[in-house]
Amino acid sequence: MAHHYTVFVLWILIQCFDEAWSWEAVVVKSSVFARDGYPAELPCSYTTLISPGFTLEWRYAAPGTPAVHAERVLYYNGRLYWADSWEQRMVLVQNPPVYGVASVKILNVQPSDSGLYICDVTNPNNWAGSGQGLINLTVLVAPSVPECQLTGSTYVGDDVTLTCRSSEGFPTPIYSWSREMSEPLPSSSVVEDRHTGALILTNLSAAFAGTYICHASNALGVEACSVAVKVAHGGDAALVGGVLMGVFLLLLLVGAVTTHFLCYKKRPQRHAENHFRMIMDPSERRQSKGSLLSANLSDGHPQQLRVSHFSPLV
Repeated sequence: MAHHYTVFVLWILIQCFDEAWSWEAVVVKSSVFARDGYPAELPCSYTTLISPGFTLEWRYAAPGTPAVHAERVLYYNGRLYWADSWEQRMVLVQNPPVYGVASVKILNVQPSDSGLYICDVTNPNNWAGSGQGLINLTVLVAPSVPECQLTGSTYVGDDVTLTCRSSEGFPTPIYSWSREMSEPLPSSSVVEDRHTGALILTNLSAAFAGTYICHASNALGVEACSVAVKVAHGGDAALVGGVLMGVFLLLLLVGAVTTHFLCYKKRPQRHAENHFRMIMDPSERRQSKGSLLSANLSDGHPQQLRVSHFSPLV
């Protein structure tokens, strides 16, 4: 009998702490948890009788915002007024809220809805029946698809870090790594952090090669991503680099030889043309001079000629 009495007393205490004083004028549930995308009810009730001047107000403060800076969500004074951003997303459980129930319901909870909600009842004709209650709403979110990355070089003897991170998820996801085809992780030289999602592989060898899968999980779901690790020998990398450099130098040499051939192929032809012109120029000059002289004498008015000291006649 004493045991049952103790259990009953504990139940009473839990209800008092959970519902912020069941004998207060305004009764709320201090903590509400809701899943992303689902409806959530914020319970609030009062004991005062409706009289002229009665008002109900709901306010909201985002996480980290003081309660005194909470913004109005709705206001009732015989008529109902909504804030624009809430009118299509929230409803009164009892409308009008004049029979002791001031609860509201969010139709489609979003992660941004987490925060503090204040249910404020005022009755100027019965101040003992006035009061307010505070409700903390926590929106639970399944992990988003994580992003897997590899940092570092994957040569034999090197160290690499595999990272895995979900941008969304509450409670905070826990991360675990495994290998494809259920292959066990190398037993040595592996450091795994289940809270940050990091997996460090040290002193790589051929045994580390394979596909690594990361699972991000919380109470609402599991998502995964993968990353491939290909271990290469340093000698192989040097060989590949040498081959690429050799191909580059070969192409450079072929280009130089081709350019040299095309440029010098035209020089003998130009030299022959210049030599031919040098042979032909004296006769052309004499013929052109004779014609010019005869033309000057034939017009009947011989011009005075000036002989240059460079002339062969001097």
